[in-house]
Amino acid sequence: MTKTMVALAVGVAMLASPASAQSFPNRLIRMIVPFTPGGSNDVVAREIATGLQARLNQTAVVENKPGGGGTIAYSFVAKSPPDGHTLMVAPASFTMGPHLSKNPIYNPVTEFTPINLVVDVPFLMVVPASLPVKTLQDFVALAKASPGKLSFGSVGVGTPQHMGAELFKLNAGVDLIHVPFRGAIAAIPDLLAGRIDMFIGAVNSLLPLIQEGKLRALGITAKKRIASLPDVPTMAEAGVAGVEVNSAVGIVGPAGMPPAVVARLNAEIRKAASSADLREKWAPQGMETIDATPQQIEKMIR
Repeated sequence: MTKTMVALAVGVAMLASPASAQSFPNRLIRMIVPFTPGGSNDVVAREIATGLQARLNQTAVVENKPGGGGTIAYSFVAKSPPDGHTLMVAPASFTMGPHLSKNPIYNPVTEFTPINLVVDVPFLMVVPASLPVKTLQDFVALAKASPGKLSFGSVGVGTPQHMGAELFKLNAGVDLIHVPFRGAIAAIPDLLAGRIDMFIGAVNSLLPLIQEGKLRALGITAKKRIASLPDVPTMAEAGVAGVEVNSAVGIVGPAGMPPAVVARLNAEIRKAASSADLREKWAPQGMETIDATPQQIEKMIR
């Protein structure tokens, strides 16, 4: 390639970004979720996709790509065109995963464009109603009486659900077996049937089963109780301090997105997440919307 051709190619590339930003969106917007339908990340994605569809006057759909603790979705999005039409829900495990592997297959800092933090989702510990425990201390006593026999589920290695349970094991001094699943909803049948004995997960995906009496909540893994479960103590109140687990759910895209597209998406997602209807829906579950710029989110990811 001659120097003239190189210069021409660079010039065309520089002109392409503003043009693509002005025409955005010009086709379907895909919101990729790293886990199975029904979990907290999926719920957030569907609410935001609905808001974007209305605000951008363009169809927005949610696509679930579970597996590998989220790495299947992360790799897919990292390789997608950076034009703003492929976005991804990024849970806490998005930044945790590379630190738990000798050979990371993605880099959350260099391969993605930060767009938004949407909501902070509190977690809690639950057990099947059939397990003969009523309190967190009952569960600790049962686990200590039968080391290596009780199990806990997660949505994959390195996820907040997994790390939260490991943190509980360390602070409570118990030995539990880890059983990973492809998503929270995939773990629920085994939890209800008693094939796994404990699960730490997002309040919004577990709340209906707690209210129906099928699961028993033993502790909130946050600093304060939540309005929808006022009688459930925090883990510290229940006697196991130091177990604070939640997941700030964010939105990212592939690296190299045009700044104008990022700015527009950030503004529209912030409006959607801060709507009165959504705040009213999320507040009883302890979910708090987050208002942040892409630069603040990038700093948090780093």
